[in-house]
Amino acid sequence: MSKSFVHLHAHTEYSMLDGAAKIETYLDKVKELGQPGAAITDHGNLYGALEFYNSAIDKELIPIIGYEAYVINDSRFERPDRENNKRYHLTLLAENTIGYWNLVNMASRAFTEGYYYKPRVDYELLKEHSEGIIALSGCLGGEISQFLAPDGSTEEGNKEGEKSYSKALEKAKFYQSIFGEENFYIELHNHGIEQQKLILPDLLMISKDLGAPLVATNDSHYVNKEDSSAHDALLCVQTNATLDDDTRFKFDGSGYHVKSSEEMRKLFPENIYPKACDNTLEIAERIKYSFSSPKYYLPAFPVPKENTSAEEYLNKKVLEGAKEVYQDITKEIKDRINYELEVINSMGFASYFLIVGDLINYAKENKIRTGAGRGSAAGSIVAYCLGITGIEPLKYGLLFERFLNKGRKELPDIDMDFDERYRTDVINYVINKYGEDKVAHIITFATIKAKQAIRDSARVLGLPYSSGDKVAKMMPPMILGNTATISECLKLDEENKSGYSKEFYSASSELRDQYKKDEEVKKIIDIALGLEGLRRQDGIHAAAVVISPDTITKYLPVQQKGKEAELVTQFEMHAVEKLGLLKMDFLGLRNLSIIDRTLELISDKNLNIDNVPLDDEKTFELFAEGKMTGVFQLESRVAQSTSRSLKTRNFEDIVALVALIRPGPLGAGMHNEFTDRATGRKEIEYLHKDLEEILSETYGVILYQEQVMQIAEKISGFELNEADELRKAMGKKIPKVMEMQREKFKNGAVKNGYSQQFAIELFDQIAYFAGYGFNKSHSVPYALLAYQTAYLKANYPAEYIAACLTSVKRDKDRTAIFLSEARDLGVKVCTPDINESLEDFSVSNKEIVFGISAIRNVGDVTAEKIIKERENGSFESIEEFLSRIDSRSLNKRGIEAMVQGGAFDKFGYPRRGIFESIVDLIEDAKELKKNGQSSQRSLFEFENSENKTKIQNIEWDKNELLDREREMLGFFVSEDPLDGYGEVLRSDSSHSVIELLDYTDEDEINVVIAGLVSNVQKRVSRRGNPWIQLDIQEITGSVGVLLFNKLVDKYNSTLDGQPYIKVTGTYVGGSENIIRARDIEIIEPSKMVLDQDNTPLRISVSEEILDKNNLILLKELLQRHPGNSKVELEVSSTEGSKLLELKSINIKKTTELRNEINTLLSN
Repeated sequence: MSKSFVHLHAHTEYSMLDGAAKIETYLDKVKELGQPGAAITDHGNLYGALEFYNSAIDKELIPIIGYEAYVINDSRFERPDRENNKRYHLTLLAENTIGYWNLVNMASRAFTEGYYYKPRVDYELLKEHSEGIIALSGCLGGEISQFLAPDGSTEEGNKEGEKSYSKALEKAKFYQSIFGEENFYIELHNHGIEQQKLILPDLLMISKDLGAPLVATNDSHYVNKEDSSAHDALLCVQTNATLDDDTRFKFDGSGYHVKSSEEMRKLFPENIYPKACDNTLEIAERIKYSFSSPKYYLPAFPVPKENTSAEEYLNKKVLEGAKEVYQDITKEIKDRINYELEVINSMGFASYFLIVGDLINYAKENKIRTGAGRGSAAGSIVAYCLGITGIEPLKYGLLFERFLNKGRKELPDIDMDFDERYRTDVINYVINKYGEDKVAHIITFATIKAKQAIRDSARVLGLPYSSGDKVAKMMPPMILGNTATISECLKLDEENKSGYSKEFYSASSELRDQYKKDEEVKKIIDIALGLEGLRRQDGIHAAAVVISPDTITKYLPVQQKGKEAELVTQFEMHAVEKLGLLKMDFLGLRNLSIIDRTLELISDKNLNIDNVPLDDEKTFELFAEGKMTGVFQLESRVAQSTSRSLKTRNFEDIVALVALIRPGPLGAGMHNEFTDRATGRKEIEYLHKDLEEILSETYGVILYQEQVMQIAEKISGFELNEADELRKAMGKKIPKVMEMQREKFKNGAVKNGYSQQFAIELFDQIAYFAGYGFNKSHSVPYALLAYQTAYLKANYPAEYIAACLTSVKRDKDRTAIFLSEARDLGVKVCTPDINESLEDFSVSNKEIVFGISAIRNVGDVTAEKIIKERENGSFESIEEFLSRIDSRSLNKRGIEAMVQGGAFDKFGYPRRGIFESIVDLIEDAKELKKNGQSSQRSLFEFENSENKTKIQNIEWDKNELLDREREMLGFFVSEDPLDGYGEVLRSDSSHSVIELLDYTDEDEINVVIAGLVSNVQKRVSRRGNPWIQLDIQEITGSVGVLLFNKLVDKYNSTLDGQPYIKVTGTYVGGSENIIRARDIEIIEPSKMVLDQDNTPLRISVSEEILDKNNLILLKELLQRHPGNSKVELEVSSTEGSKLLELKSINIKKTTELRNEINTLLSN
């Protein structure tokens, strides 16, 4: 027998926050050690089984699929109390194909039938699914070991059991009877743990008494010996502990790495543990299963009897649809339909299109709004005729081959957008139609990203948050949506695997410098390297659902964490697709629900949003001014600034805008190039006149992936399916593939009469842009949805903003944004009124009425009951209201919120008076209810009773009243706290609060904000240093400000009076959402109005942005706004900041100028 060894007990990262071995790294180690194969045995799941199998086969290793089951000796259907919830570990390995499917079924049923804290298997399941399975008796947590060392298990509830060799032997015999004498092994571990050493002689005796073979395993949880400290840190992440906590959970013993064959044979010498190591090789040799190349597993669509096949029925449905959507079916349309049907039917996808068409049809029949399309499917005329998409592909030059062609090896992928309120209804339709055992959601896994790994590392080391945060912020920013790994920052990856390794490395000099010089930073980074990229937890994909033709566990394992939970695959999305199963994305879009809500509020019931003209003047005014808050896909700061710069004036510009604001095009500066050419600031150039026909719509810029395909077709004679392969190759940038494509492109161009030099130059140009190009078939339908939302906002502003407010009513920040937007649009928003407000935001006389359910601490159910009760008559007084509403639905906190939000204002009492009398008013209501609330006489008598609570005529001062109102409603509604000074304050600020919300936690920017102080909180640090936190309110919302040191000393007493101030400082985005003040200035808005043209405009900008070109453009911009105010530039760098005065320029301060400055400097 060989002196090698095979690991049969190994935990990967899919034993989440417990295993630290990535599958690829684990198998590379096995290959390096010269071992012929390896097993995967994660805790209670098969999450990594397919990934493990494919990787092992690629490395020419024997893949042994298994898992460590949680076994119980009661029924899996029982739910004992935690003290009696005993679970035991059992190592199960699939020997053959039958064994694999038994594992799949067992691992699935452990979740769907046995889940209780963990997925549990009982003896019944073991017996039912034992065929083809090799069982090992388990670790110290195994049932046999527990009779030998009752205190050895880490499983909860397994302590203080009975110690008995005879019962251990009896249990071993029981397991042997289930799996068979050849398939049950006594498992041996030796990690230096006392209990393991104590039970080894007993396990040897059981093996001898039973005739059960021994097998040596190593309970590996990480790959290399030196990974031990990172694994220990991972356990701290799991338990929220620190490394220096002696009481925390940790592994006893050592050596939980992937050991060499020599190490294992030294631990289990043949003369003491006969064949224990050799048996690992024998087991590996017994493994006989393989997964053949996948075919497609599509559920059969129920075709009506008069049609002989799905293909025939699809042809019929498409022709019927074509007659509905086209007045005249031209030869071009007919040819395109026939071509697409031939491709679809020949590839066996007729059922797929019928299934998708049926889902969309169900939604439309049930008045569930759907999107016009998503992704490349909008390029299909068949999809258009079936009603799947709402975009006519020929009109916009969309290519079917970008969506589907005979060269593609995967199923077509049509993603579907539905009104978010009814997405679950559509999924339930699928479940009812195809069977609940055939439909499942798809699992996702959250991984520990670099910055999180760094922060986790600092925490487990017991360091303050600021230490980890400081190091995390040394990581370079994303490039085109790609995030740097810590390894890429520390060492240059010459192979450039990510495509951006060189850029990440060059941007990480500070991190490398600190890593070398600072011991604390080195410690943080070293542990973070072991955490980065590991799976942290499982979740459910936001959109993806799989539909199988038969019971889903005939194709893959599933999980369900409780009877009310969703059925979810144990394989992630890419694995599901590799198996050939039908994956569909059901996406819930908030904007579709906003459109429907708006249409419900509009009095003109004849408005058909799907047929509005695409040249509406008001709509394009809105785009040109960049007023796109609430516009689908285009409300970000950069989208609004790009639209202003572009002066968007037609639908094609909106299509381009949707494509331009993606990370790729933005990172490449394509939005600047595009807008400069579109507005005449730059000349439109073409590398060759033959490209003008393809690129004229984008002003000579290669923006769309379809343009890459069309260029390859025109210049080099590619078929469109070949051009699609070229597009994909350019997107992936694989050097070997790119070189082959370059040669093919060059030869084709030369054959068509172009020069070799031109062909190479053109290839390099399109290769550059193709990496950033966007799918036009996705851009067009999303541009249509953007236009529709903008149309409603421009023409029905009150109704549209009311619908937006309803859609975000649980989000305080977003509510504030839309309330501010209403004010900007001149739409009045009324405070809630107990007798006028509906459940959600509504419109009355072109004014928005605040919805009751949007008041903090109230909610949908309570609001619904209030509206229902109001059907019995208006509420005549607050006491009567309280007597008619069940106190179980509306508690004291809810009543207080309604009072502070103004819901009872029309009863004529001050809010503070009501607020301070609430307890007594509730008692009055009980009395009124007891005496018969429906009687008008009793109500009249109560109103005139001396016992009635007298509400005092007292009110909070204006600032407190408005602060309380903002807290309950999300914004100031009844009155402007800025006394009309909002615009003048805004003109003296670099950003609005709304604009700040657009920044992520990676962003730190220089800002100047002028506004009103509120919510001042004075505090003292642990070191005894005073600091202040306050809110500054401007016209669009409020943001927190931190003051330290000299600023505290200087303004401590002044801030109590809640003055107007101007803050200069650094804004930290994302979860922090706060300004760290460098300077503040007390201001008087009334004086600012008079002095508006005499005080300087300060522009804060970083040195790296203010290059020569931007400085020239800034000066040109400022000169277009002449006035009396001077201009100051606050330029920041790594060395600090300096103030420069632009002496030759005087300007007029306006919000428009500020917007234009932000547009320039954000680009």
